[in-house]
Amino acid sequence: MYEINDPETALKLLRALDEGQLDYLFQSAHVDYTERHGVLGTSRALGLPSEAVDHLVASIRSAQGLTVLAGAWGDYSGWITLSAELVELLHAIDTRSACNFASASDLPEDEITALRNEILIEEVLPLGLTFGELSPTNDIELAQAKAGARRMLQEGTDPASEYERWVLRFFDLMRQLPQLAEQPLTLPRLRELHSLLVLDKSLGEVLRTTDHIESIGTPMPMDGPGAPAERIMSEMNAIAAYGTEEQRPFVHPLIKAIIHFYWIRRVQPFLVANGLFARLVAHIYEYQQGYETLPFTPLTRTASALWAEPPHGPEGARFDATTFMIKRLNLFLNAYTYAEREIQQAAERHAALRTRFAKLDINHRQARILDEALTSPTTVFTIRRHARSRGLAYETARQDFLQLVAAGYLEQQKRGRVFEFRLAQDADRVLAKKLG
Repeated sequence: MYEINDPETALKLLRALDEGQLDYLFQSAHVDYTERHGVLGTSRALGLPSEAVDHLVASIRSAQGLTVLAGAWGDYSGWITLSAELVELLHAIDTRSACNFASASDLPEDEITALRNEILIEEVLPLGLTFGELSPTNDIELAQAKAGARRMLQEGTDPASEYERWVLRFFDLMRQLPQLAEQPLTLPRLRELHSLLVLDKSLGEVLRTTDHIESIGTPMPMDGPGAPAERIMSEMNAIAAYGTEEQRPFVHPLIKAIIHFYWIRRVQPFLVANGLFARLVAHIYEYQQGYETLPFTPLTRTASALWAEPPHGPEGARFDATTFMIKRLNLFLNAYTYAEREIQQAAERHAALRTRFAKLDINHRQARILDEALTSPTTVFTIRRHARSRGLAYETARQDFLQLVAAGYLEQQKRGRVFEFRLAQDADRVLAKKLG
């Protein structure tokens, strides 16, 4: 690390700081100064080495900042400076944390369930791609794999590949998040959660005993080499303490949620499923801290590549994690924004459907079925998919279809043991006349 040994340089630095010539560097505390032209510009204007300016800025930011983690993510630590942008982001996210799908709209409960499931399905589809037999070699293969898994989750059919088994397992655990979040994230609980996650129960809770990590599927950049095997238990104890105890100075829960994700991925404590485990633990912690909607927002839909980036910092050195955290907090804010937009769009669609089919003696679910059938007359509906997507009892979903069949709008056909429903012949003409 650069050291300021020249008294003249040190005096010039202090004079520049006292005269306010370096203020703009601290007013933009979230900027990565090693990549900022302003540092070099300052050094030229003041006759100072750029390394000296950078060293002064880093030292002061370290003293002013909030240390969020030490001796983790391997052997380095980071600090965060409470910049205006950071505080503004945390406030913007916190003001949205009280909102949920129900309070943000007048949607019926089953419509809310359907919307949450739609978002969650798209969130879990990429997660299993780092496991098992599937490592897509091109976009077509990737799209086909996701389409198959999407149908499996929507229809409630059995998974056809190991990839689909991972996707289904994580999807089911996410739907159980309120129950999973009831217990604190102690070390025994962390190990229990890993056991619930893995497909092969013989590998549940099994920690690494060697420094060699078997890479299955597509490796992620943030995974790193993993902690030495002899240090895994101490790391796991530290992770548990970090999630169940308050830190001094205070660390915001959203920052701790991000740290949970990268800390576990950095350590890679288990033989399998460290990535999915890190994601699950982070979501449980978010839910426990009052951010109950956040895990069900589009967190990775438009920024999955950014989540895969590791913290930037040299091994054995402290580094400024402010920029790193701000980028990920922006992802949280964007996820809330996307969710709010989709809730609003869903509410508008619901109102439009009720208006369109107001002349018919049908409920809002049946209106949606008819709308989809009229838009795409070849669509095939099943009771199971209808019930699964909306959290309905089987008989409730069944009656939705049978009443539409009785009215002549749908026809049913049995395929094996499953009843299928589609738009009845001439139903479009009949409905057009009734709807006007």
